Amino acid sequence: MIDTHVAVIGAGPCGLGCLRELDRLGMHDVVVLEAASGPGGLASSVTDEQGFTWDRGGHVVFSHHGEFDRLLTDVLGDEVLHHDRSSWVLADGSWVPYPFQNNLHRLEPDTALECLVGLIEAEGATAHADFESWIRATFGPGVARHFMIPYNEKVWATAPSTMGSGWIAERVSTTDWRKVLASALSGTDDLGWGPNNRFAFPRRGRHRRDLAQGRRALLRVDPLRQRRRVDRRDRR
Repeated sequence: MIDTHVAVIGAGPCGLGCLRELDRLGMHDVVVLEAASGPGGLASSVTDEQGFTWDRGGHVVFSHHGEFDRLLTDVLGDEVLHHDRSSWVLADGSWVPYPFQNNLHRLEPDTALECLVGLIEAEGATAHADFESWIRATFGPGVARHFMIPYNEKVWATAPSTMGSGWIAERVSTTDWRKVLASALSGTDDLGWGPNNRFAFPRRGRHRRDLAQGRRALLRVDPLRQRRRVDRRDRR
């Protein structure tokens, strides 16, 4: 039994972020209980016997939120590099820069025409549509068939027809067909969309393990208890 004023369960980014904020507020009677042998949770990294580092979760850090950006600077300082995204889609033998639906001019003419006509004729999705219906109603059948449906089945390992569409927000680029048509006629790539068009990565090649350990180092106390699985809690 651990007696503490505040117990934070899990030393992933949320748990460590909570710990840092509590420390900022002057609350030091805090314990973080982590079942694993170190901090990071699903955002941690592991190194194999050959010395290669593998990220358990997302492999880049990106944000357009000032508070998070300031935290990243506090944690990593100069030990971070910034990269411009270079992401390409191989579709029907053509390499298309991401986002696919913004760069249809890179496709073969017949495929580009199919996708562009579908985009122009798309009626728009209803608020409560499933994800596949949202894709077809937003982008038309061409973009849906050549990219959006197979891509999202691969990313989420789930059929889009079984997913909702309320989570999309800034995760999926919706585009104006006029802008896509202008890009097609001029042959100009549109590469700037999205919150991750520029992203950060630790200079030393490790990802969120650096972020987690650095965030822990910012604290004036060391409340982390590793290899501690929570069986029950007593709120008295």
